[in-house]
Amino acid sequence: MSLSTQKLFIHNHLSSRQVSGLFLSEKTENGQLFLSIELAKEKLDQQIIANQIMRAVSEYFYQSQSQNAENTLEEILQKLNQLLPDLAPAKIKNWFSNLNLIVGITQNNAIYLAGVGSGNVYLFQQGKISQILDKNPKINPAKIFSDIISGQLEEGDALVVSSDALFDYIAKEKIRTITQKYSPEGTVKQIETLLATVPDFVSFNGIFVKYASTHDLEFNPPVKESPQTAIEALESQVLEDEPKPDIKSSPKAIKPGVKTKLVFDKSALQNVPTIRKITWFFTQAGDFFSKIAFIFKTIYLFLKKTYLFIFSKKFRREKEQELLNQGYQKLETKVKQFNSLRWQKKIAILGLSLVLNQGYQKLETKVKQFNSLRWQKKIAILGLSLVLLIFLQSLVFLTEKKSEQNKESSYRDTINQINNTLNEVEASLIYKDDKRAESLLLEVTDLLGKIQAKSDPQAEELALVKETTARLLNKVRRINYVPEPLELFDLSTLQNPKKIVQKNGQFYILDQANLYALQDKALSVLTPLANGDSLADWPNEDRLILHNADGYQVFNLKDKLKENFSFSQNTQNISIQDLAIYGNNMYVLDKQAKQIFKYPQSNNTFANGQAWLKANLDLSNASSLAVDGDLYTVLDNGQINKLNKGNIQKFDYHQPYPQIGAKAIIKTFAGAKYLYLIDPANQRVVIFDKAG
Repeated sequence: MSLSTQKLFIHNHLSSRQVSGLFLSEKTENGQLFLSIELAKEKLDQQIIANQIMRAVSEYFYQSQSQNAENTLEEILQKLNQLLPDLAPAKIKNWFSNLNLIVGITQNNAIYLAGVGSGNVYLFQQGKISQILDKNPKINPAKIFSDIISGQLEEGDALVVSSDALFDYIAKEKIRTITQKYSPEGTVKQIETLLATVPDFVSFNGIFVKYASTHDLEFNPPVKESPQTAIEALESQVLEDEPKPDIKSSPKAIKPGVKTKLVFDKSALQNVPTIRKITWFFTQAGDFFSKIAFIFKTIYLFLKKTYLFIFSKKFRREKEQELLNQGYQKLETKVKQFNSLRWQKKIAILGLSLVLNQGYQKLETKVKQFNSLRWQKKIAILGLSLVLLIFLQSLVFLTEKKSEQNKESSYRDTINQINNTLNEVEASLIYKDDKRAESLLLEVTDLLGKIQAKSDPQAEELALVKETTARLLNKVRRINYVPEPLELFDLSTLQNPKKIVQKNGQFYILDQANLYALQDKALSVLTPLANGDSLADWPNEDRLILHNADGYQVFNLKDKLKENFSFSQNTQNISIQDLAIYGNNMYVLDKQAKQIFKYPQSNNTFANGQAWLKANLDLSNASSLAVDGDLYTVLDNGQINKLNKGNIQKFDYHQPYPQIGAKAIIKTFAGAKYLYLIDPANQRVVIFDKAG
């Protein structure tokens, strides 16, 4: 099935506050063109300019000889870059800053579009909402259009191109629900019905594109038998999937006549800028007056205590007695603590007490001087102290408040930046731009490392964002995270385990002392092997190849015994890093010789080993090899090399992030479609197909 497209255009030329235009061409072999334009309403009639732009774009489209929609759109944008500066009225300053223009072409199941200004393009896919076109109010007249966004829709996916007004009156989630349920034609009819009561000075300009599915419905407007049936029929279609409220019957008698029902969606108000500003104002005003009330309450309590202290002997005696009792209790505690100290600390405390005593005497002198003053001067000094105290407290309060506001503003700005970046990541993943998605996710990771939660809701929000970022990063890097992998056996209990081989459904493990068989999550020793360093499967034989400082040995799995193994090693082959057997040949990786040696099979042994590597390849840091007809090596820097007949072959593989670490082990098998890399440095298994 192909894409289906429908336009939504509600505009009153006389009363509207904007100049608006919408064009949708017929379907052709070159695709289907759509254009949405909005301009600010000025004294100069800009509807003429909008019509000229739409006419020119449609002519460019129909005259294009290209069969490729993307090339056609690129030609149209180049001509618009030349046309728009000529059409811009000289009498209108900053004309480009008020231009909202989106041009696109659909062809088969692909969409190509570009836009400038503050238009909206949302992709509804698998229950998610992604904004795929960045708003760009700052336009460079020298190059108005620069980039083309392209992608393909899958069955059930929908794309909405619209001005801000649509999302001011209908929430994005509501639009997603409608587009998921209905065809584009049904979606437009449904939205027109919902917008029927909106004032005519508001314009709605939109394009709805959907990859049609067999489940799409057509919207049938309710029959207007009466106001009651029309409204109830509309609600039954719009709110079909929403939970029904439990409405209890009223004891009052129902009067005959027309009945209506008002549904108030509070969440929709958050999309209206004026409502958001009013809500913010009253919230700030409430905080301000609550702080003012707290300050006045503090001042009142301070003045009350001050008045009682000056004019009430009883209050002063009570306070003095209270202070004496508290002082006595504290003194008693301090004396006990002092007696428990060492003599050095006692001497230090006594010296400090002498200094404090001198300070106390000075304070006592000041108090006597204060007591000798007339009561008018006392009140004046106390009043001045009170004013100074209020000023300092207000200053501290304002500083703390400003600091908290700055922190909250910084936190919220960072979270908004992260959310916008994650939306860009989703869009990049849709269009399979993994490199850009990974770069954006690493930016998000850096931002998350710079912010800290100041409250429980912020901590929950940060945890959710971190989880989302980690999930997307794993998706970009093709990582399948297994939170609780099945553990067969803990190899850390062995003496420096070196190699592991799986043969006939059973694991064989070599450590520094023995060769083991792992069965039913238990190890059994097959044979001792001191300082064993290499282990390999001998395909098509019930045997394993072992190696230690004494040389090569063969272990017969059937008889559970070592066998005599007459092996003549090439004199240039001085060490063994890894070995593998394929096609009656044994390949040995020698780091010290920087070479791979090939030993053909001869009866029950391998002989006549020759240097196999012909290419100029440094294998001094190679950690492992694998053979399946081609030979693969992995180096400690994460580089994978593909070789054939001793020469390097082209192998453009996707470099994982982080890159493969040191001591990685590479494995593959004859007929297998994949390469498997055990990456201990990053605690993971990396899987490549053999195309990279």
